[in-house]
Amino acid sequence: MHEELVSLKKTQNNRKRVEKWLINNQKYINITALEKEISAPKGLIQKFIKYDKKIHDKWIDPLYGVIKQFISFKLR
Repeated sequence: MHEELVSLKKTQNNRKRVEKWLINNQKYINITALEKEISAPKGLIQKFIKYDKKIHDKWIDPLYGVIKQFISFKLR
């Protein structure tokens, strides 16, 4: 049960980070490319930004991973 609480808390923290990052950086990112990178439905991020529609939990961790890669700015 403790592990479930930790996992839930982690997801909520990641959600806050992802949502804040998307809102703050919307004019600098290619939303369609971000959606394709995680194989998300088209319009997922656009609907969140424009219409304040909640992003489903299953997309938060993949988005968080891509954003982490993006902001680490590592050259391959």
